[in-house]
Amino acid sequence: MAPQGSDATDGDEVTTLEGAEPSIPGVPNDEDEAQSVIARLAADGWSEQLIPGSDPATLRCGRCREVHPLSEWTIDDERRLEGASDPADMVLVVAATCPSCGAQGTIVLGYGPEASATDSDLVAELPLRSPDGRAR
Repeated sequence: MAPQGSDATDGDEVTTLEGAEPSIPGVPNDEDEAQSVIARLAADGWSEQLIPGSDPATLRCGRCREVHPLSEWTIDDERRLEGASDPADMVLVVAATCPSCGAQGTIVLGYGPEASATDSDLVAELPLRSPDGRAR
């Protein structure tokens, strides 16, 4: 089961997480906070915690504890949460599937000038997405 669905609106695709109001992918709003996004993803099966590995741009699975380069993970969803009321709150919730055991989990990464080097390495390795949220 994918964490996002789609609704057609004037030919544009709008993505939603289960139980969330439709929003334009990548556009921040105050309705989305990291904890509520993580809770919705966990309810849809993305319940494991993903942890940065010790090497740059790697993730450790919370279930099997295996570490893999981010490029080997399936990135299922990502939600940018730049606070509409405070744009300095720049975080990205990423939902991914472990290449070893198939566990589905999430990680919250900072991005922008305040992000850690570890988070920046991971964000730089994420697949590029078009404005409609599709991987390119």
